Amino acid sequence: MTDELGPFQGMWEAWDEAHDEITRKPLSHFRRAADIQFDELEGHLAVGDREAAAREVADIISIAINTMRWLGHTPEEIAEIARSRAEHRMKGQAPVILDKYMDQYGI
Repeated sequence: MTDELGPFQGMWEAWDEAHDEITRKPLSHFRRAADIQFDELEGHLAVGDREAAAREVADIISIAINTMRWLGHTPEEIAEIARSRAEHRMKGQAPVILDKYMDQYGI
């Protein structure tokens, strides 16, 4: 197996056994799963458990990777999309992106 996703490759491989089921889920499944993980993250932070909170963030990353799987992408494609997005959308533009979110969404 490739190691294209670096430290996240294990997440991809852990979900291989559920690949067919994942690809049959509606998009709303991934949104709800992320919402649940963010709720759990907030709960851990509320009691000061940053280690447990970090594990929830890892679960959020896993959901993102599985959403890419749902879209039909391979680990190699995901890695290229991430590299390209960082280089062409985010690099040198982080303050502008934050301003956009504040202006458009109030966050």
